[in-house]
Amino acid sequence: MVRLSTLAFGLLSLGSQVVSAAGVVKVMPFGASIVSRCWRANLQTLLKGQQITNFDMVGGQTSKCAGNAIDQNHEGHPGSLATDFARTGNLTGWLDANPPDVIIMLLGTNDVLLGRKPVDDVLHAYDTLLGQMRAKNENMQIVFSNLLPLDPARFPQRAVDGIKELNTAIASYAPSKSTIKSPVWFVDNYADFDAVKDTDDGEHPNLSTGVEKMATKFLEATKSAIRGAETFKRKRSLRRGGVSV
Repeated sequence: MVRLSTLAFGLLSLGSQVVSAAGVVKVMPFGASIVSRCWRANLQTLLKGQQITNFDMVGGQTSKCAGNAIDQNHEGHPGSLATDFARTGNLTGWLDANPPDVIIMLLGTNDVLLGRKPVDDVLHAYDTLLGQMRAKNENMQIVFSNLLPLDPARFPQRAVDGIKELNTAIASYAPSKSTIKSPVWFVDNYADFDAVKDTDDGEHPNLSTGVEKMATKFLEATKSAIRGAETFKRKRSLRRGGVSV
């Protein structure tokens, strides 16, 4: 019979607690109507196909997306503007209600299309929103996407060009906001996305090529964010257990 010492048993118990505490990563998709679309289901399927199953999609909104055991929760609010979210503080309430470890963010199309907001105003709103995320969780892992193109046959050239202009700014803005404690992964959903063939209305991804392209673009960054969250959650668990890390 093998007898474990008290110390060894304690270490094993601590180890199991750490694994348990770090096991489930909370992921919040955040934005406007595009976030409410079903690329989230395709992304979950891709993650599970690579044996990444330790995540829980969180948020106060739900969508009816097809698929096997798809988690429908998100914080995609149709018609919303980043500048409005920053002004109202809505995100803070959603973070309190469903605290995430990872945020997947695609937000700003309506600031250009509906609000006609200058790029600097939108970037300032992003600053506010990232600050709120990190105030809730100093180790927040942030997947930051640029915006999908608009079909110029359906939308004014002003908006089509405005999306391009804001995306140019996001391409440098998002990486510049990354920190060791709270990394930011930039995702380019604009490149190779066809606003005619990949949408059902010139703006939102369709249920065939559109959602699949977005899920594929989000995959690697989301994997990295989940792994990063696991690491920080594990370290916090060790510290609570009195282990120096």
